[in-house]
Amino acid sequence: MKRAMFLMLIIAVIVIGACSKKDQTSTTSQTTQTTSLPTKATTYVEINYPDATIDYILVLGNSSAKYIVALNTTEELAFTGNGDYLGDGRNYHQGDHPGDTIHNDSIPGDTTGCWHHHGHHGHHGGPHRGHGIPLDSLSSVIKAYITTNFAGYIILNADYDSICLNGLVKEVMIGKQNDTAPPVKLIFSATDSYLLQASRLRYSDVPQPVKDYITANYSTYEICNTAEKYILADNSLQYMVYMRLDRSHLRVRLMADGTLVCYQ
Repeated sequence: MKRAMFLMLIIAVIVIGACSKKDQTSTTSQTTQTTSLPTKATTYVEINYPDATIDYILVLGNSSAKYIVALNTTEELAFTGNGDYLGDGRNYHQGDHPGDTIHNDSIPGDTTGCWHHHGHHGHHGGPHRGHGIPLDSLSSVIKAYITTNFAGYIILNADYDSICLNGLVKEVMIGKQNDTAPPVKLIFSATDSYLLQASRLRYSDVPQPVKDYITANYSTYEICNTAEKYILADNSLQYMVYMRLDRSHLRVRLMADGTLVCYQ
């Protein structure tokens, strides 16, 4: 009897020890401000995601990633404590993300610091799971457009932006649940008219007439690694090119044939 009780006591100690070890190695996280992010990581975001802003940052414990940077596009990027890019943030933490679906990063790194974000916009909060525009306040016109033209997609995030020529616009990010494809960015006017769909591409992949115009008129500027392709409501194509000169930052919008549309 005493021997049986002794064996049970040993088993209990082993189980408790295993649970304690598991608790010590589980991933923990806390939010932090943009200023705490290593410069190398900040530069990576500025270079490769000039169309996005940092929504919030998670600092992880017991993980190979130190920082998870959440963008207002619903994407997440993982970085080491030194600021080295690791990849998709969702691969580095489980069950502690307060925001939306995370999508794979598809734009590789660069060494050119060509853009500066306009600052930290706060964190996700409330049932709308986004900042800027609560999803439940989006008009029936916008929701109907998405339902009709993007069957199976859900709204991930909505925000305000300002685009030259169009002025104040509503930027709506949509995607499919549990899908690893990048989110789709739709732009609507302040009065909810559909304007365009935007997607990222390498600057090296924009049409040659666009690059010729930039070279002829902005030869002293540093050009961002990433640009955006706009598919307008009439299916015509335009391109937004991001660049900087010292602390002056510029976005130039052009037609596919290199004709200037506007800049800001």
